[in-house]
Amino acid sequence: MGEERERFPWQGAPGWSGVDPGQHPPHAPMPGAPPYPARTAPEPAGPAAPAGAGPVLARCIAAPAGWVAVALLIAAVTGVASWPLRGLALALPWLVGSAVLVFPARRGAGPGMLVALAFGPFWLLHALAVGLLGW
Repeated sequence: MGEERERFPWQGAPGWSGVDPGQHPPHAPMPGAPPYPARTAPEPAGPAAPAGAGPVLARCIAAPAGWVAVALLIAAVTGVASWPLRGLALALPWLVGSAVLVFPARRGAGPGMLVALAFGPFWLLHALAVGLLGW
């Protein structure tokens, strides 16, 4: 017959053709379409401006406020002996959590990250305050 060439494992696989792509010119746009634009380098982006104090403070106060709402809902469902003490047990972790979140917020943490970062300290301080002040 003829000479048997060595076959690679991918030869004969679906989608494989025996055509060498180096023999053909690169594809062109469809007939009637405008030519491809010349390749241009993208403009370099300028440095990002740091967030101002207003948005950072608002995000830092709002992130633990979501956990305060969850804690209030849990307290309303389970029942509370003293609402003034529970309010104090909620205000303390809210304020401390807001103060702690200023540092990651100034470094560019987004709102979702701030809520996630507020989770641990808020619930730890809340449990400590509820334990000290009573249920």
